[in-house]
Order: sequence, then C-alpha cells, then structure tokens
Amino acid sequence: MKKLIISGLLSCSLIFSGLIGEQKTEAASVGETVSNAALSVVGVPYSWGGTTTSGFDCSGLVNYAYKQSGVSLPRTSADLYNYGKAVSKGNLTKGDLVFFSTYKAGPSHVGIYTSDNQFVHASNNGVRVDSLTSNYWSGTYLGAKRVYTKTGWVHSASTWYYYNQGEMKTGWLYTGGAWYYLADNGAMKTNWVYVNGSWYFLTANGDMKTGWVYVNNEWYYLADNGAMKTGWIWSNNKSYYLKSDGSMAKDTIIDGYVVGADGAWIQ
Repeated sequence: MKKLIISGLLSCSLIFSGLIGEQKTEAASVGETVSNAALSVVGVPYSWGGTTTSGFDCSGLVNYAYKQSGVSLPRTSADLYNYGKAVSKGNLTKGDLVFFSTYKAGPSHVGIYTSDNQFVHASNNGVRVDSLTSNYWSGTYLGAKRVYTKTGWVHSASTWYYYNQGEMKTGWLYTGGAWYYLADNGAMKTNWVYVNGSWYFLTANGDMKTGWVYVNNEWYYLADNGAMKTGWIWSNNKSYYLKSDGSMAKDTIIDGYVVGADGAWIQ
C-alpha cells in the first residue's frame, strides 16, 4: 500500500504540466459580521421602508447588516422567510434570521439573532435588542432561517473545505479547472487516495494530477481521468511498464521485453 507522505514532485521531461487550482482564501465569519453590524446601529429610529442609518424597518435592517458582509438578500420579510434553510430554535447561531407573526399572519417581522436568546431588530421604537424568551416574542415566534453565504473554499483548523451555498461538499469536486477530493467529513485530501477501486494522486494544493508523477523515488502514471495506471502504457512515443502497485519498472525484463534504466522498453 502506498505511503501517504509525499517526498516531492521532481521536475522531469516526463512530467505533464500540473493543473492550476483556484485560489483558496480564508473565509471570515459572516454571522459574526452581520450580528455586529446590526448591533452597531442600535438606537437608529424606525422608518417604514428604511434601509439606511437614517432609519430602518425590520427587513431593511437585515439587508443593511448583510450588505456589510457583501451579501445581498431579498427585501421583504416574506421573501426572506423563503430564503435560506430552516434552523431550530435550539441551534441558532449569530446572523440567523428569526421570524415572527405580529400584525398579520405569516412572517410579518424579522430580526437577527445575536447570542444567548437575544436578537436585534427594527421595532416601532427603533433598532433594539430583545429576548426570544419574553412573553410577546416567544408567543409570536414563527421560525428561523440560516442564510447560507459560504461558497467556495473555507480554511478551518488547518484543513480546507468546500461549500456551495453553505452546503459542505464531499467526494469529487471540479472547480477552478481542477479536480479535488473531499473526504466524508468534508476535509480536502492530498497525496494518494483510493476511490472506487482506483488510486489517485492529489498535490499539496489538493488538485488531482494526470500524467507522470514522481513520488517517494518512484514514477507513476495517472490517466486523463486521474486513475493510476498499471501494466503497459504508451507515452511520449515509448512503451513503459507499471507494476501492480503503480510504480514504473526499470532495468528488468517484462513479458520478454527488456526495460531500460529510464523505464522505457528497449526496442
């Protein structure tokens, strides 16, 4: 079985040019930013249709806070209620939207969860913080939605993960012109991985290699789909033989054919 520690990819005329993966960047906590943005405008007066620090209505405050993280949302409480994914009251985190049925049935009011059962919202008395456990707000509570904003690579605890609209990806992923493999826990894999009966090699950046690779003092050949080859192959107008573990044979005789020191069949 292959060791999962790479000794380095060496430059050689046999190596195919590597695929260039997309830029990975550290992702900020959107929920934290949104919560802080809303709290920063506590005391701003209520204004029907207001979306600025001169005055907010409930959905206007939500839109303002999320825009501070570069996220655009639907404008009304009803539309916001149909956006994102439902989350239980016991699993609320900063930035989650909390909805209430107040002056009419359905999601007629919305606020932003901060922490400890507190939420910030634009009430008739202006932007303020209230408790979800108070008699009025617990009695009118309708539900909560999590606005999924993460799309792309996220770095957490020294590991890369990939999200699509907040949903963590697993398995094969094609993005930025390269293939990546994400484990069942979402962690991006590197080095050798065994998937569906085939070996694949993923660089330190996570992108899948094709063609020749030099690992732990051995040459391997990866097909166009990334799967490690065994047996005879044709490359650069020469025949090579790859053993059952994928490593290239050299200085030996295979099937009656002499294989040279460079691994190529001596014709």
